[in-house]
This record gives sequence, structure tokens and C-alpha cells, in this order.
Amino acid sequence: MTTWLKIAAAVATAVLLAGCAGPKYQSLQGRIPSIAQGQGRIYFYQPQPSNMASAQQKLRVNQDVVGRNKPGSFFFVDRPAGSYVVTNLYWTGDGVSFMLDAGQTRYVRIMAESLGSTSAAGKLTMELVDPPEQAEGELMKMRYWGAASGEQVHGM
Repeated sequence: MTTWLKIAAAVATAVLLAGCAGPKYQSLQGRIPSIAQGQGRIYFYQPQPSNMASAQQKLRVNQDVVGRNKPGSFFFVDRPAGSYVVTNLYWTGDGVSFMLDAGQTRYVRIMAESLGSTSAAGKLTMELVDPPEQAEGELMKMRYWGAASGEQVHGM
């Protein structure tokens, strides 16, 4: 088997396994912990298909790395009420700024620029999704990517 075929087989296997990881948001809703007093929650999600070869970039909230994006997946972090800036690790993509109130949930949609028929992805963009009902509808099909952050769904 040539090196090229071995690489292609490894990539295909990784894509298939990535699509199988984590339960869907709708099945986890009752297991996601409530938001602690004085905190708010930020969800990160990438609604693009899991077969898109998007580079997993480190995401930052203010100066802290909180996790990585993954196509077809979501994760969340809890933070004290305040002002936040979300961007990638190197501040090279479009970020978002917002206020987070105690008890509030904000949603950051991550999209990767498609580079044509190769399934490869380029630059990531982020946007704050409002109203929350729109984001929650998009989250229903997303898979939990809890390994990305310190916050966890119990039993996962």
C-alpha cells in the first residue's frame, strides 16, 4: 500500500470516528448541570457536517484557552457575569464581544470557510447567535464535545 493510500485510509477512519463521538444535545438536555449562582454559560458549536476537514483551533474567552471547535459538535463553559471577547488562539479569525449576565446563556456559532470540493476548510468565523431559540434549534443535532473544556456533563 502506498503512503498516499495509507494517509487517505487514516483520514477516512478519523472522519468516521469523529462523527460517532458524543451524544446529541437533545439527549443530554436533562443532564447538563445548571448554571451556578453569579455565573453565565457560553456554548460553542459548529453546525457544519462532521466530515468537513476543519482544523480544530483553540478557542479563547478573554485571554484563556477554553477548548477547540469541532464540526458537528458543541461544548460549553461557565464564566462569571461580565464582558467577554471570544476568538481563536492567535486572534487571526473574526471574534465576538458581548456581555454575559448572571444566569444568562450565550451562543457562539463557529463556521469554517469551505475550500471547495476537497472537504477542507479555511478560516474560522464566529458569530453571537440571537435569539437563543435559533441557537438551541441548531444545537439539537450537534454532538457533545466535552473533552474540549473543563466543564463536563455528568457521566460523560
